[in-house]
Amino acid sequence: MNDREKRDFQAGLEAEVDAFMRGETTRRTFITRFGQMTGMLAVSGPLLGMMTDWALAQQTLELADGTSPLGQAQAAALKASKEGPADGSAFRAAEAAKAHSGVTLNMTYEAGLQALDPRNFSGPMWEQLTGMKSNVVELSNPDQYSKAVAEHIAGSGAYDVLDISPAWTPSLADGGVIAPLDDYIAKYMNPADLEDYHPLYKALPTYKGKIWGFFDDGDMFALYYRKDIFEDPKMMEAYQAKFNTKLGPPKTWEEYAQIAQFITDQMAPKVYGAGHFRKAGSPGNQFDFLQQYRANGGKLFGDDMKAGLVSDAGVKTLTNMLAANKASIPGNNELDAVSLWAAFLTGKVAMIYSWPPSGRMAANYSQSATAINFIPQSQIAGKVGYAVVPGNPEHATGYNKALSADSPNPEAAYLFMQWVCSPPVSLARCMLPYALRDPYRISHFKSELYGALFPSAKEYLANLNNSANVGLLDPIMPGAQDYFLSIDRMCTAVWAGADPKASLETAAAEWNETTDRLGVDSQKGFYTEFLKLPGATADNTVEKLGMAVTL
Repeated sequence: MNDREKRDFQAGLEAEVDAFMRGETTRRTFITRFGQMTGMLAVSGPLLGMMTDWALAQQTLELADGTSPLGQAQAAALKASKEGPADGSAFRAAEAAKAHSGVTLNMTYEAGLQALDPRNFSGPMWEQLTGMKSNVVELSNPDQYSKAVAEHIAGSGAYDVLDISPAWTPSLADGGVIAPLDDYIAKYMNPADLEDYHPLYKALPTYKGKIWGFFDDGDMFALYYRKDIFEDPKMMEAYQAKFNTKLGPPKTWEEYAQIAQFITDQMAPKVYGAGHFRKAGSPGNQFDFLQQYRANGGKLFGDDMKAGLVSDAGVKTLTNMLAANKASIPGNNELDAVSLWAAFLTGKVAMIYSWPPSGRMAANYSQSATAINFIPQSQIAGKVGYAVVPGNPEHATGYNKALSADSPNPEAAYLFMQWVCSPPVSLARCMLPYALRDPYRISHFKSELYGALFPSAKEYLANLNNSANVGLLDPIMPGAQDYFLSIDRMCTAVWAGADPKASLETAAAEWNETTDRLGVDSQKGFYTEFLKLPGATADNTVEKLGMAVTL
């Protein structure tokens, strides 16, 4: 874009985000329109010709400067795939895949930045190693589910590798849309690679005793705060005098609202204590309510599968969220994820909690990629601290790579999945500044190369690991999106002045309708399976199960 186009783009950024977010309830698909505006995605009409050169060029393997941490990680991934060690999963997959040279794998990816990884890095590298080509099918987040099901019903064999939300695994497995991987794993994978997954993520593709994919995106919420404000002597003295306690990252949600209000009272309108993406459909409401509600002792369902929302924990959660809203930047209830990032990066708020890209953006690492230039340059680089969200942070969505049960090339597809999710290759992918894949392996959190990406990267990684130790999972069961939307409507009503308890009662009634529609006994079976997973409740986090990872 030229300077004028950039100015026009920036001026229209918020409107574009708002319009897109009204149509999609996912933190990533807002990128689609931005991708079209900045040349990241294919378009139709008059702009199509302008994109032709880019579309051809994107099939070329893009490697970073070999002296940079990312370049070194990419070189290590290539070496592990070509030279071994011979028992490494990357090497074994690449060697076995040569028998399938000439095959084209059709793989679904969420449209936008996510798809730049297989287009520009992992897909071309795989072709260079094996002779197998890849066709990236970009879909909206809802279509990643619906089109996989539709193609299965049609028996088309259209897809080989599916990117799916962990919440979809039970229904796609029971519906025959995806295939178990256990036999392939036994034949090709180094078992140590499964143990390299953080315990919160290791079991996410597991259902009814079988493995239905490889987890591939650690979407853990964490707290990002302004160290320069929290460590300012005058602020510390004033906070100590007012509350008789030290100013520091909050440990409880009550303390969170208290600190946010204190900073707002001291520094507004220059800086406000906090900001949240509360806009209807954004989907911050559902994630924030779920993490706070369960940390407050709330139960999603009773033994009879009736919604447990109407409870002291529910009222407490909404009360705390309202207090946080009051202490936040003006317009807080209309912010979406991108608007919140912009407010934080430009120094307008002192605390946010969100996905891992927040830390990379705050350090100005993500903005090194031209594909992500719609995010403003960070004005707070070097001033950001990391902490665990009070109570138990939400693991908000994430992705599994799954094998389509109708793939005409199942072994070839599996081998790609094993390779791309192997420790050395997945590390390089998580380090890409643009692709939005986040660390999830123990080796990622311990990586010296990742730790060198920006000055505070080691602390950033340690906090993501510590957050996963006490993290909570999104419910993994059919109807999850309907339950989520009920929470979003409930929160939106409360922000507009509705009574919290009455709103909880309305949401609970909607939950019960969803459960009845899908079948109480069936839903109880799915929920029972979900409760077996580490992180399903605040009582069985990885830490409480004695499996916490210490770096």
